[in-house]
Amino acid sequence: MFQDRDEDILVVPRDRLLVEPVHGFVRGKADVYLARIRDHGVFRPRATVEQDSSFKQIIPYLIVRHAGRLFLCQRSTQGGEGRLHGKYSIGVGGHINRRDVEGAEEVIDAGLRRELEEELLIRGPWRARAVGVLNDDSNPVGQVHFGLVHVVEVDSPGISVRESDTLAGRLASLQEVRAMRGHMETWSRLILDAADPTAL
Repeated sequence: MFQDRDEDILVVPRDRLLVEPVHGFVRGKADVYLARIRDHGVFRPRATVEQDSSFKQIIPYLIVRHAGRLFLCQRSTQGGEGRLHGKYSIGVGGHINRRDVEGAEEVIDAGLRRELEEELLIRGPWRARAVGVLNDDSNPVGQVHFGLVHVVEVDSPGISVRESDTLAGRLASLQEVRAMRGHMETWSRLILDAADPTAL
């Protein structure tokens, strides 16, 4: 997540995306924001928008779930994003890169599929559906990112991380996940504070 500064990534002008104020995790309304992204999304060099809060970088944020349990991840100190080192997360996510979705009919779907397949090895069928959005303008990182939260239902418990040197993960109960809240990255905490992720 958040690695290559030379890539062209999908962004939307803030005033086109956030017509009304949004803070934290907002359940529902994903279709409204997806429509705005389709209408106003553009690709820009990441280096030019990383500090520019007039654009929101679009991040599919994927909660992987099997039989009521959540895939709980922890970033190692070897990962590319220093701000996430050691942090737990109930979602995997990353930028939508132009070269990964070139020619795709649905850029968001192609981007989330790419992110999921890049981060995790899922044995068996899976289905993704949008359940809400995430926005946090309280810090510089949050000011330039916008999350499209999806639940990914997996038929088999056979889920593992692809790059075990940068990420670890396992299926965990809601109780186990909530016990790690104090060690979680911001977006996961915002979801846990607003909703039961096993019921989304």
